[in-house]
Parts: sequence; structure tokens; C-alpha cells
Amino acid sequence: MLYHPTRDTYIEPQKLGFQPERFFLKMKDGNLVRVWIFKPKGKAKASILQFHGNGENMSSHYVTLVWLVERGYELITWDYRGYGESEGEADKQKIYEDSKEILDFAQERARKAGIPWIVYGQSLGGAIALRGVGEMKSKEGLLLVIADGSFAYYSHVAKTIADKVFFTPIGYLVGLFFSDKFSPGDVIAEISPVRLLLVHGTEDEVVSFPNGMELFEKAKDPKIFWEIKGARHLDWMQMGRSKGAGNFLKYVDELTSQNPKFQ
Repeated sequence: MLYHPTRDTYIEPQKLGFQPERFFLKMKDGNLVRVWIFKPKGKAKASILQFHGNGENMSSHYVTLVWLVERGYELITWDYRGYGESEGEADKQKIYEDSKEILDFAQERARKAGIPWIVYGQSLGGAIALRGVGEMKSKEGLLLVIADGSFAYYSHVAKTIADKVFFTPIGYLVGLFFSDKFSPGDVIAEISPVRLLLVHGTEDEVVSFPNGMELFEKAKDPKIFWEIKGARHLDWMQMGRSKGAGNFLKYVDELTSQNPKFQ
């Protein structure tokens, strides 16, 4: 229910006119995870680290954010172990441990480039990212954390999904089988004082809207909640063509331009 990885390649970046840098990062246990880095022309305004959702792999998810590369942002995306070309099997604890190493990698890369960095987590990726960032000892250079269509507790989202498929008593029982170890709800407050943006579609059919509201309630300022009326699961950006995508670009452009440390 949590992980639905595939090894297929869905959309080659070349077909969209991109040539990402591709390499493997070796984790502490020796496992190799695949990383793609999409670079803009000239110096990047910021580096965006993407944590994708639970299905398929990064070759289908990067397209949701890659349009930002043409707007001057670097995009780093990676596959969890067991996904795409990454070695190993999908495992909750190991993916959590990998996420901490990826966060450190992105932070150090941005520091060397003299640019801020941003974390963007989608659905399950939002939960993984929020947990990892919440436990980082140093958040140096981190300008913004975004969780799009995400949730606070694994047991809560499992219950809401089961309620739709079956009925309420079954949903309650399903929730009991999901451990909340590594859930972001217990540490999201620790992301402060870094800015937090939570985004959720009101018609999200995968991670229901109340899950996003629960996340927001547990977070500390500075925090913003974007309620996208009529949006379903992660569909609101429309690869940069929507009004919401334009608003998002304006928001991050303002944040990067107003940050004197990186001018």
C-alpha cells in the first residue's frame, strides 16, 4: 500500500529537451541510488530537491517540476531504493535513512554553489521529506520546504484510503496495521524557523484534504496553506501552465530575490 515502485523508464528527459546529469550516490550501507540533476542556463536562483510520490519512479515524476529549470532553477530528483535504477528493495526505514543522506548532499551542493536550496515533497515524498528535514541538525541555506498532497501520519492516510475503498470500521482496522514510525507529524514543528508551504487539492482522491489540514495544524510559523479548489492529487501545476503554477513561481522568485545572503 505504501510503495508501488517500477523499473520502467517512462519519459526520457531528452524527449522534453533536457539533458540531466545522471549518477549514482552510494549510501552508508553501500546501496546505490540514482540521481538526476537538471541545470538551468547560467547560475541557478536556487536548487530544488524533489521527493516524488509512491508510484512508478522519478522518470514519470520529474515532469511535474522540470518546467522550473527553464525559469532559472536547478532540479535534483532521485529514486528511492527499489525504484527505477536504484538498487535494493523499498523499505520504510532504509528510505528514511537514505533521505537524510540526500538532504545532506543537496545542502552541501547548494552551499558550494552559493545558492539557497528548496525541498519539494509530493504525496508520500512529502512525508519522507518533512520527517527528514524536521530532524536535520543544521538547516543552513534552506529557503523553503513544500509538501504537496501529503499527510501527517501513515496510519491516518491508510485509514482514509481504506474508508473510501471499504467502509468506516474496516478503515479503522487498516489504520491499526500501519506504524507511525517515521511519520512527519511528530517533527514537522521542528522545521521552523524555515518557511513551510503546504499545498492540497480539495478534491484529492488519494490523500484526502483533511490530511493536509492536519499537517498544517501541527506545523509552526512561518507556515502557509494553499487550498487548491477543485484540484485532485498533484494535478494543479499542469507542468507550469496553470494559474497556480504561475503563483508558485512568483512566490519562490520573490523569496530568492529577497534573500540578501545569496545576492
